[in-house]
Amino acid sequence: MNVSPSFSPPIKLMQPYFLVASFFYACSMFTLYFLEPSTDILDLKTVAWSHLYMLGFVMLSIFSAMAQLGPIVVETNHHNIKIFKYLWLTLVFGLVWMLVGFYISIKFLLFGGSVILVTMLIYALEFLLTLKTARRKTAITNAMKMSNFFLMVGIISGLSMALSFNGFLDIDITNIIKVHTFGLLVGFVILLIMGISIVLIPMFGLAKRISDNEFLKSFITITLAVVVMSLSPFFMTKTLEQISYFFTVLAIVLYFFQLYKMAKSRKKVVYDIWTNSIYVAFLSFFISFTLFLLYMYNQNEIVLKLASFLLLVGFFGFVIIANLYKIIPFLMWFHTYSPYVGEKPVPMLHELLDQRASNLQLIYSTVGLVATSFGIIFQDKMTYYGGVSFLVFGAVLFLVSVYKILCYNKSK
Repeated sequence: MNVSPSFSPPIKLMQPYFLVASFFYACSMFTLYFLEPSTDILDLKTVAWSHLYMLGFVMLSIFSAMAQLGPIVVETNHHNIKIFKYLWLTLVFGLVWMLVGFYISIKFLLFGGSVILVTMLIYALEFLLTLKTARRKTAITNAMKMSNFFLMVGIISGLSMALSFNGFLDIDITNIIKVHTFGLLVGFVILLIMGISIVLIPMFGLAKRISDNEFLKSFITITLAVVVMSLSPFFMTKTLEQISYFFTVLAIVLYFFQLYKMAKSRKKVVYDIWTNSIYVAFLSFFISFTLFLLYMYNQNEIVLKLASFLLLVGFFGFVIIANLYKIIPFLMWFHTYSPYVGEKPVPMLHELLDQRASNLQLIYSTVGLVATSFGIIFQDKMTYYGGVSFLVFGAVLFLVSVYKILCYNKSK
């Protein structure tokens, strides 16, 4: 594979995505103060926090990462790179109105959700048109395509619930919420992370890449899981949900085996910020996965809360931050400094990242993740809020690190 950065858009175009995503990560960690360990998982405050985190941090991070990595992986240029100049603005605009809907008046959910839907449609259409001209068409390319379709399933089902809340649609929300959650978390985020990690882990972790045929097994099974779950509300039966959960478990077990093969193939392990963050991320993923399996049997809400928290903050958070620590310095160096190599002194790649701030961020965030998890398990407010404080410190350090990377040339 010809992994050439020449396919990626200019760093100046993507700077707002990195900065705003980092800002919303800090905001979402801070708003954990307004939740309690005993807060119901379907409480509007919890739902509002999950949308702040997923749309403000996770989705903006994915937009920025895929704008850069997607064309590189498939060896083609963007169909229309200009849309990324405005896409982050419409996403933030829609998110703000959704938060107003959750906290002030439910009628604003429909407006915010509509803006988010249009934003996602534009993103998905541009990305699918980009993939259409791809030179490489593999299981990873197909995973990126399918994740965009599942993104639409998740957003449309979410808008359907907003219509129901406002009395425009008569549907059973308990069924639709599973499609919404499953379509976005499993069909879009997890499928995309699984596909891209097959490229990034060998690249950043000095491991041997597995074949596309091996990843195809995970891709097919997790696709079946999301399709079956999306069909379940139309048949009103628990059987389809159980089949979907079975395929999900199978896909993740296959993926864990693929991760093990890549980890085993490493000849040299470098314990840098990326490696350590990835360890925390996938340990959180494994524990979260185990807890979700446990929840299927005991239906304990505390188990579900902890599993969801570890998946969102432990896995999504740490895996995204780890890769941004690699992606942003490289893009900054390539687009800003590489043209001057041999003409004048330029900084080394590792100099762009504030090692002290990033290492402290990892320590604070890890301690915060563990403490907050124990606060949820024992329903102890002091432990929970102590953990949140560490998460907030870590989030602020992450924001500072990203800002320093993007503004490195201005400070010299």
